[in-house]
Amino acid sequence: MDRIIAFIAYESPWFPAGGIAAVMGQLPSATEAAAHLPTVVVTPLHLNSAKIAALQMQEVEVLELPYESDLIKIPVLHYHAGCSWYFLKIDYRTGLHGPIFAGIRHPYDVSKEALLRDSLLFGAAAAEALPVIARHRNVKATSVEWNLIAQDWEAATALLAFSSQWMIPGRCHLTLHNSYDEFASTGDLSRVGIDPTRCSGGTILQRALSIIEQPAFTVSDQFALDFTQDLVQREVMAPHLQADLSRSPVFGVDNGPFKALALADADLRGAAIGDFGPLQRWKSGNREKALSALDAHTETENEPVWGNKSKFRRDESPWLVMAGRDDPRQKGYDVAAAAVENYLAEHHDKPDCAQFLFFPIPGDEGLPGLEFLKTLAADFPQDVIVFPFIWAAGFTVTLQGAAYGLMPSLYEPFGMANEFYLAGGCVGIGRATGGNLEQIVPLRATSAFSRAVQVRADRCHGLSAHPTGILFRERDGMASACRDWQAINDAQYDKKGGSPSRVGQRRSFAVFREMATELRIAVEDGIRVYRREPELYYRMLAEGVAHIQRTFSWQRAGQEYARKVAQQVAAKSPDGGMKRTLSGAADARPRPVI
Repeated sequence: MDRIIAFIAYESPWFPAGGIAAVMGQLPSATEAAAHLPTVVVTPLHLNSAKIAALQMQEVEVLELPYESDLIKIPVLHYHAGCSWYFLKIDYRTGLHGPIFAGIRHPYDVSKEALLRDSLLFGAAAAEALPVIARHRNVKATSVEWNLIAQDWEAATALLAFSSQWMIPGRCHLTLHNSYDEFASTGDLSRVGIDPTRCSGGTILQRALSIIEQPAFTVSDQFALDFTQDLVQREVMAPHLQADLSRSPVFGVDNGPFKALALADADLRGAAIGDFGPLQRWKSGNREKALSALDAHTETENEPVWGNKSKFRRDESPWLVMAGRDDPRQKGYDVAAAAVENYLAEHHDKPDCAQFLFFPIPGDEGLPGLEFLKTLAADFPQDVIVFPFIWAAGFTVTLQGAAYGLMPSLYEPFGMANEFYLAGGCVGIGRATGGNLEQIVPLRATSAFSRAVQVRADRCHGLSAHPTGILFRERDGMASACRDWQAINDAQYDKKGGSPSRVGQRRSFAVFREMATELRIAVEDGIRVYRREPELYYRMLAEGVAHIQRTFSWQRAGQEYARKVAQQVAAKSPDGGMKRTLSGAADARPRPVI
């Protein structure tokens, strides 16, 4: 029997929102190479993506999907980039929620109700498209065993739809990039042809975890532990999944790096033995380029600059940068703003003061939700500047001129420290959680290296490991921790730029205040090292690059997925059923006849 691996993803590199798109740009082709099996990606054709519209696709076939009282026609379109991509186009308007796949800024930029509807339709269409894809690959549809690997709840709907189609043999797998989830009623499922009795539970992820081959995957070893061991995930984000996850703990497969190395190998080798002059000159040159790009930038409504370009100091002060899409429940721009405000209130008039550059990509709250950064830049125009858009002309050289990249993550599945080191040539300062713990080997001789950091860092790094950056963490055992995290996650502040702001409201929680305090301490540690111990700083940078290169690779990630697929196939009994799951528990669920 032929076997095909199919990654099911709601976003793609041509219409990204977060980490899934970046992973899908690398992992499927790496898995195909490792597994020696044909591997495809199935994804929606989002209507408002100019990049998707520009792809030269081939229409494979048009399938029909019953929905409510209608029959929806869905063209299946093929595009090859690393592996075969199949886009599903649903040009159909229903009810009060507007067109299907109509996110403006990113795939999830629609109402909650529309996203649930669109995700369920996508899942049902993806399951129906599998025979079409098989025929396109010149394989008899009835002779294919599918290995579906769905990314997060929006794509896990395909697993629910697949579970209703017992005539198509295959196995369902799930990768969790975060624990966001959505409730789906039996009526919601039945409306798109999914049999609710085949997948028990209340939410999409609960239903998916009841039918997948164990275990579920996630994108780093540490985040796999965090699902059940970290208070934020266990008690606040995913308490409803704990029973399922206790039966089968999540399996972490570390991502590979997302950027190519921008630094010269010879310069890194020199810095590793104390010759940091070439890297220091490289950074200085990039700062000049970044300032020139800043001066040349013409502000528009869509590309404003918050802060005063003329007042922003032009000296040798160290730059600290934070970048990425704003997710109020994960990213930590508010933590950074509070920490920077505390730092600048004490240091802004001192000659050793650092400067801060923020590059937030507006999230669901848009520009108004980032008003607290605009206020910070207005209060400290010499020291803070904010670019609330994708600044193609100046972001990379700014990063390459910076001393540190900040990652004050409320939680972190994998993280962007690898991008800071490889593409930016700057050292990471991160909260000790998730992927930050794996990608940053902490400098222990810092004030930020608290007991809370140590107990976590010791899981990932030996005492003799060369430091590559700075980790911080609020203390453990705070009496109000669970209540504070729940309140932070509830996000009860004015999201349109009024009062209380995100920072203003969250400052009332002890956990938030301690995170901001510990980040300020870490920033002060970093500035001290950069100014007083440049040899140590550049050795951390060189070793940070080497650590990323030694530890993370897409070839390894692809091989881990290939191994798991192979293990599941090897576990089958001769009659095609599963003898036992990977956890050793008997799997009594009826299996498709192969």
